[in-house]
Amino acid sequence: MNWKQQLKKNRIFYYLLHKIRNALQNRFIQKEQTFYERIANENGISGSVNISETFAQLKARLAQRGIVWPPVKSQRPIHILYASLPGNWELHNIPPELLKLGKVTCFFLKDHDISLDDGWPSVRKRVDDLLPQFISKTHSESPIDMMLSYLSGAQISYETIEKINEMGIPTFSFHLDDRRFFHGYKYGDQWSGPAAVCNAYDLNLTNSRASLIKYRCEGANALFWPEGANPDYFKPLEIPFEYDVTFCGQRYGQRPMLIGYLRRQGIKVDCFGKDWEHGYQSDESLVRIFNSSRINLGFGYVTESSDQCLKGRDFEVPSCGALYLTSNNDDLEQVYLIGTEIETYTSFADCADKIKALLANPEWCDTIRKNARKAVIERHSWALRVRQLLECSSRERI
Repeated sequence: MNWKQQLKKNRIFYYLLHKIRNALQNRFIQKEQTFYERIANENGISGSVNISETFAQLKARLAQRGIVWPPVKSQRPIHILYASLPGNWELHNIPPELLKLGKVTCFFLKDHDISLDDGWPSVRKRVDDLLPQFISKTHSESPIDMMLSYLSGAQISYETIEKINEMGIPTFSFHLDDRRFFHGYKYGDQWSGPAAVCNAYDLNLTNSRASLIKYRCEGANALFWPEGANPDYFKPLEIPFEYDVTFCGQRYGQRPMLIGYLRRQGIKVDCFGKDWEHGYQSDESLVRIFNSSRINLGFGYVTESSDQCLKGRDFEVPSCGALYLTSNNDDLEQVYLIGTEIETYTSFADCADKIKALLANPEWCDTIRKNARKAVIERHSWALRVRQLLECSSRERI
């Protein structure tokens, strides 16, 4: 172990370092949020969540290009083009779920010899060159009804999205890091976050309600669109419990501080992931860990800040019919019945108390697990998320 690793293991040093990073990131996030709220106030832009109004704006925008939305049902299946890097988590989640809705064509950067090692300006240029050609050819052979992408300013240019729009294809893109990286970093002549390209997309999908105002101030349309899960992959397994409490994810921010606190309270917590004792786990292993844990611990914090957003684990763990205990976040109340489908904590002490109470009441834990699985099946699969777009479903509760 080198001196840097030794320092990171030092509890006092880690606490001080986290406090500094926490303060800097909190300041950055709040400064950007305040800036957009001021712009919104000066221009009469509403930050309220109104799904019906969002879909009305989407329909009006597409109508200007002669596109009727929602798509009119025809003899052929709906055709969705999905464009992304992708990350490992996507492969088990989104393409299989899209196939439940119709035909799916994927444009993955990794399949077109686009290397991230070449740097984001090079990646963006390659995507700008190849994606319109790929879509044009695909569209001529089998009409595309919508493009869903996980591409921001780092990977695609405004002009390329406009080219796709001009082909008569509605463009949707989801963004999962816009609380901190709405602008992101400058790579070449363009920012890496969604701010650089959001106005080109027909609809932007964010996992944070607080970020909606940013898109609207940039003249873009946006919808609160939480992550989901593939319930056929993240599913209950008939296996016995092996752990009382587990956490799966990287070691940073408040995570080691809370884990250390819980262990000092006599709670056994097993941790899996980079820089933890059990190390990296495959996605298949994660499903087994979720199922074999009496309680699965979650953190909703954005990197090292005190700000929070929804996470993929918020849906993958409940999808397994597993008990999920995560940090309290207002957006979670929009998607779950807290205390019935999942549990949340508000502080280190509250987390310890919740764990002890849950472990002492296995019958209630079983009820929460059943409710969690039911919630994902009925409300939180990726297929349902995309169907909401295809049908312009205006339910206020996701």
